[in-house]
Amino acid sequence: MNATTAFEQFAQWLAAAGYRAHTQRRYCDAVTEFFSYLQQQEKLPPSVDALTSNHVRGFMAYLYEHRNAKRTIATKVSALRTFFQFCRRQGWCEHNPASMVAMPKLEKPLPSVLRVSEVEIALERIDRSTPWGLCLAALIELLYGSGMRISEALSLKIDSIERSSLSVRVIGKGGKERVVLLTRRALEAIDAYLARRAELVANKFEQALFIAPRGKPLRPAQAWRAIRKLLTGLTDVPRRSPHVFRHSFATHLLDRGADLHAVSQLLGHASLRTTQIYTHVSIERLVAAYKQAHPRAGAENRKDAQ
Repeated sequence: MNATTAFEQFAQWLAAAGYRAHTQRRYCDAVTEFFSYLQQQEKLPPSVDALTSNHVRGFMAYLYEHRNAKRTIATKVSALRTFFQFCRRQGWCEHNPASMVAMPKLEKPLPSVLRVSEVEIALERIDRSTPWGLCLAALIELLYGSGMRISEALSLKIDSIERSSLSVRVIGKGGKERVVLLTRRALEAIDAYLARRAELVANKFEQALFIAPRGKPLRPAQAWRAIRKLLTGLTDVPRRSPHVFRHSFATHLLDRGADLHAVSQLLGHASLRTTQIYTHVSIERLVAAYKQAHPRAGAENRKDAQ
């Protein structure tokens, strides 16, 4: 099977398999760049079956030379693994050459987390006299109170919420459905917003819960910009995105003694290992609080500084 046909069918399969739009673009861009690199190097074989791990290693070296970050390279190699896995299932190649290549070792930065007081100040900053302000307040209360991903929150419809059980069903990564719990504050904020949602929405038949100022369903990029603007000058966390409220949700639960397995389920993580990164954040916060408050710890810190 030639590369062009294989790529076209791969792109169609990604859409049919339910991959998110941004994942489809990222994977297709990576495979396109891989084939473009092979053409430039005059190393593009006549069929995908002739591609080897050396081709993938050469592509990785090319990416390093062009100053791609390790995480970017890992993402592109992961896309190639998915592509060759698809080709194997189709019977177009016998092996997955990308799976034979070691991924770059990545340093996992600790997630950005707001203090509880910073969350409260952020919510107080919002002008709730306007429909858009009520929408933004409802969105943040939902993100922080439930730990939802922004994509999950923006997929909600106006009838998604189960009010009797204070919960909502969402479709997370990999198309997995889970039940997310809501706080009463989140529900109250959503109700306040719904009372004026009609003033925002351009099409009265629109079912999306969250509506942007121009009347269409709120997009992730719009939410990102609004939240970054809201948090500017309020906190020194390096990333001021909607995801910071999900990180804060998990960390604040663990700070207060929540069970790690329960937090993992609430977040919709496939592996407990993914959730464990928040324990490192909690430990760092405990150490900082200890050193700041304990008289002996303070004395040790001063001695070390001398």
